[in-house]
Amino acid sequence: MLVITLFWIVFVRYYALCESSYKGVDIGNSCQYDVECILGNGGEYSKCNRDLMICICTINHRGEDQCLPDSDENYGFCRRRELFESLKTCTLECSPKGTKIWTENEDWNGEIMQPFSQMIHDKKTSVCYDPRRALNTVSDGFEVKQSSIPDSGLGVFTNVYIEAYTVLSVFKGTFDPEVDDVSSIYSWTIRPQNGGDVYWTDGTNIAQSNWLRYMNTPITAAMENLIGIEFQERIYYLAFRAIQPRTELLIWYGGSYAQFLGLEPFDHPNYLINRMPGYAGGSCEREWKHCENDKNTICADGFCLCRNGTRQREMICVQDEELGGYCVGFNGDTCKQDKHAECQRGICVCKNYSVPTNGKCIPDETFGGRCKESNGQKCLFDNKTECANGVCKCIFGTSAVGGICKTDEAYNGICIGNDGDDCELDENAECMNNICVCKENAVPINGRCIKDVQQKTKV
Repeated sequence: MLVITLFWIVFVRYYALCESSYKGVDIGNSCQYDVECILGNGGEYSKCNRDLMICICTINHRGEDQCLPDSDENYGFCRRRELFESLKTCTLECSPKGTKIWTENEDWNGEIMQPFSQMIHDKKTSVCYDPRRALNTVSDGFEVKQSSIPDSGLGVFTNVYIEAYTVLSVFKGTFDPEVDDVSSIYSWTIRPQNGGDVYWTDGTNIAQSNWLRYMNTPITAAMENLIGIEFQERIYYLAFRAIQPRTELLIWYGGSYAQFLGLEPFDHPNYLINRMPGYAGGSCEREWKHCENDKNTICADGFCLCRNGTRQREMICVQDEELGGYCVGFNGDTCKQDKHAECQRGICVCKNYSVPTNGKCIPDETFGGRCKESNGQKCLFDNKTECANGVCKCIFGTSAVGGICKTDEAYNGICIGNDGDDCELDENAECMNNICVCKENAVPINGRCIKDVQQKTKV
């Protein structure tokens, strides 16, 4: 009897609570229980998210004022652009969690490419609404504080050394292709390479922009240390010279902005001074392609920059983990792209038994490497080479092909005949473009061309 009485007491209280205490809660507003959301505009397709404690649409349902089944007719209610504008629209991700799952190369602004080396990325923030996003994206080693430029408010300072040609993130903001002009002082003009309509990226809203918006314009040419470059319809900030710690980052935003601030115009420095066209740091013309004299580069807005995975050394871009390139191992670790190189203080150098030659580390006593024998004597580890003034060179009757001494007029060796002529030292090889290759009825085996018996039998 006591058990039954307790049951009715609990039931009556729970029923009364459902009827009198629960109030309808609309999508995006704070909640504690699912029933609150069901009684709100989300209806039966809504629930209370336990992580965010706000009402969201359940999985496979989408909507704004109400939750509707996912279908072609209702497609588009959940718009990703609105994820960053307010807490309410942040919840409309059409999933039980109500938030957007990050992918490897994506942030709240969408997919961010890293085409350049030495690129400094934003610190990641909430993929949904963040009212202080611009401040929360400041990368490590930088800070936003009072600018050194009079009457300019906040500015960005670096606390670390920045190498020349370092790329500082991407300018992020909002854009509306329907807007013909933007009067904001926090905007950049985008001119698509395909000739599409000009539009503007606006960083006015700190909830929908990043830390680059706080960088001010210089008042003299000597203070300028950054420039904006447009690449694939995004604006990147480029350090055109090395920048010392405790320096404010300053970029020229154009004449109209200078006029707005009442600044006197000045001549800009020659960013390409002492840099050869087609080389890293120099000028280039083929946008989005590699520069004329360096395949490890990429042409962006007339500047020849190093591709991701390489670093600039003088006027060339060197691949990471190979001779002269950057490495991430401990001192003495073998570099990943050159087994004869080792990591020393973050740079790949040749191991003690090898010597740098044409961008590679060549072992001693092999072709191109050092030798200790007298002139004319065979090198220890390569019987097709001989020592000549301390360097291993190909012996008579052989020539270097692909960094290896190959016998002339034999398979893979140099030949002097016309295309189709037999190679003198291999009857089953023929000369093609001055290299001996196997004839159609032969295959290479152990350095020689052998007639293909299986093919002959089939015929």
